[in-house]
Amino acid sequence: MKKCFIVCFAFVFVIALLWRVYAHPGTPPKAKHVTGKQLLVVVNNGWDSLRGTLYAFNKVRGKWRLQFSNAIVLGDKGLALGDGLVNLTIAGPVKHEGDKRSPAGIFSIGTAFGYAEKKDAAWIKNRYVQAFDTLICVDDANSSNYNTLVDKDTARQDYNSFEYMHLKKDYYKWGLFINHNSGKVVPGDGSCIFMHIWENDHTGTEGCTAMTESNMLRVLRWINAKDRPLLVQLPRSLYIELRRRYGLPVI
Repeated sequence: MKKCFIVCFAFVFVIALLWRVYAHPGTPPKAKHVTGKQLLVVVNNGWDSLRGTLYAFNKVRGKWRLQFSNAIVLGDKGLALGDGLVNLTIAGPVKHEGDKRSPAGIFSIGTAFGYAEKKDAAWIKNRYVQAFDTLICVDDANSSNYNTLVDKDTARQDYNSFEYMHLKKDYYKWGLFINHNSGKVVPGDGSCIFMHIWENDHTGTEGCTAMTESNMLRVLRWINAKDRPLLVQLPRSLYIELRRRYGLPVI
């Protein structure tokens, strides 16, 4: 009897562990088409692929029109389901802090940032924050500032881990904050997710979406907060499967 109890307990523990690591498909909720007039679509060739393609669309007279596309890289280990605007009931790895995966899902797009002073970035049509020397993004899940941009000199210092936004290299010279795990922030679900400048076309990120500087600048010149831009980031096969459900464009 005691042996049976131990075996049963171990079985339940394993099932619970797998539940935390993988999302499980269920009855999908009644889907709503994405709103807004601008859409960035990023797709790759599978959960574990770090290379992909970005497509930018404007909605014109109710139809999505492709504006441009370019190559991108994702996290070193590919994609994992993130905390976005929609609870996607699909199977796949789940995003968590430090997993080196970029979040998959549907996300709003937040603050633009860069090394330039605000007056020199007035052409950007999103809110802009200068990445000065003491601007950091907190990735300590136990901090009250988890997944937030703060000034290291003035913020409550209850964190043990963070990253500087002004680097010696140009990775954050221009970028956008992606609203993954934002609003009601869940500790450990992942933080500090950006679009930014890549190192090259075959080196992944810690969990961001990266591209050449010229392509990042093109995104920043195009994007307009008034048009409520969104990011849809998924493996290509899943994007094709979900496209009609959410009113997404053909790629």
